[in-house]
Amino acid sequence: MAVAITAIAQDSWPPRVLVSVTGLTIGDGIALYRVVGGVRALLRAGETDAVTDTSFLRTDAELPFGQPVSYLAVVNDDDEYTTGAATYALPGGKVALTDAISGDAAETVILAWDERSYQRQSSVFRAGGRNIVVSGQLGQPESSLELYAETTSARDGVMAVVESATEGVVQIRQPGGYDGIDSYLAVLSVAERRWSQDGSDQRRIIALDVAEVEGWAPALEARGSTLQDIANVYDVAGPNLLPNSYFETNAAGWAQLGGTIARSTTQAHEGAASLLLTPSGAAGAAQARADLVPASVGTLFRARAWVRCAVARSVRLSMDWHDSGAALLSTSNYDLAVAANTWTLMDTTFTPPASTAQARMLFQLTSTPPNTHLLYIDEATLNVAYQSLARIAADYPGTLLDIAQADWS
Repeated sequence: MAVAITAIAQDSWPPRVLVSVTGLTIGDGIALYRVVGGVRALLRAGETDAVTDTSFLRTDAELPFGQPVSYLAVVNDDDEYTTGAATYALPGGKVALTDAISGDAAETVILAWDERSYQRQSSVFRAGGRNIVVSGQLGQPESSLELYAETTSARDGVMAVVESATEGVVQIRQPGGYDGIDSYLAVLSVAERRWSQDGSDQRRIIALDVAEVEGWAPALEARGSTLQDIANVYDVAGPNLLPNSYFETNAAGWAQLGGTIARSTTQAHEGAASLLLTPSGAAGAAQARADLVPASVGTLFRARAWVRCAVARSVRLSMDWHDSGAALLSTSNYDLAVAANTWTLMDTTFTPPASTAQARMLFQLTSTPPNTHLLYIDEATLNVAYQSLARIAADYPGTLLDIAQADWS
């Protein structure tokens, strides 16, 4: 498979980008860069001498907003792969105060940030009426800035990011990506000032003394997750709905159309047996059909099986959708080309149409298959792929945004 790089904006605030490089060979070296204005910046934890998987993924939670951004992968110090440039917007019009390592973020407003001061590391020796100064370069700037919080929850959000900041460092980014404002800041001290002295007004000014720094330690990896990531972890697949998936004893629970089926010990992917479908040679299609199982609209089904055919051809995995009276509503198909005499995994998902109450999983050889086109089927399973995110919300108090920002371990 050819090496390819993709960049996908994640469903989060502020936006993050999931950068993935696929088609690698285990042992390849890779360096992954963000490119802005022709300047390369190595992504956090974006370099390794030898990958242990054919895919390499990193989350960019530090990209600038309002500027064209592309991503570049350098493989084995030689081959380069790049994405097209994209401009990512920061919704809300305010400033993002973030910690890429923990994933914490707060929306705020810069009320005042009028100067940045530079100090030179130096020593003064007074000798013979003269000042003798030994000095180095000017350091990075230090400054004081004021953030505005209009509500108590906004104040709490800012304070939470500052208090728990990884290595005491936060990142500030604006919608336009302005030079001198977008930066990494080590927070040296914090002062909170009330808008009204009696405390009746929720508004607050949060004054920070900061020193500009290079950011977090390069080895620290940015946290990245979406609601789907959480669902994938939290919602395990449901139980197998088929009573006979491995055919170790018999072919019960399955029927045929346009051919015959039988338990066979000639071939097996797992265990000692499989289901053999032998076409009649005259019918337009030969089918091995599982019994009907309960189904409902809004449920995602995952159908999975290993198949082996005596010839190279296309095999069809289908789902028949039936209403409560067992009347056929429609059929969903998944076709896969398989090599001759080779076990091949078929793995796909299906979504039921309206009025579905029952479903049937089936395997087909179409186009009037000859009776020599023997098809073996093993480990055929049918599961509800995921439960609803509403189940998470029922178990965890708060909004889906709260859930997305929670610490899932």
